[in-house]
Amino acid sequence: MPLEAFDQICPDIAGPERMECVVSTPDYRVPMGRYVLREFYCTELNCDCRRVLVQFFLSENGISPQILASVNYGWEPPAYYRKWSKVPGLWREMARPTLEAFSEQGPDAEAFLALFKNAAKQPQFANGFRRHYALVKDMLARGKWAPTSY
Repeated sequence: MPLEAFDQICPDIAGPERMECVVSTPDYRVPMGRYVLREFYCTELNCDCRRVLVQFFLSENGISPQILASVNYGWEPPAYYRKWSKVPGLWREMARPTLEAFSEQGPDAEAFLALFKNAAKQPQFANGFRRHYALVKDMLARGKWAPTSY
């Protein structure tokens, strides 16, 4: 499942719709500040995984190059992933926010995951990912985006 950054695929939409998180209290053990959430979506044309990889960056004068956390998130109910996944038991991981085992994680990654899980309870949060996922899949289907070959 190749992933590419939403801001590379749909730059005109990604800029104005960039997700940010402002932490103004120490409730989640995350350092206070403003964070940018960079989205990565699957660019395999026939894949319907309905997931996003989100990376947290500190947002001070632009995006800091240091990845603070990498979170996988599947917004569909567990039954969808149980049916979709060909790997037994993988659906449990796919149907909830988890830290991406093969991506960079900062020292506060678990705290960022807790923050993300709380935000994911809000319907508009998941709706933004659904919309961006649909845009990426539409761009692929119409031949408006060619995935980077690996």
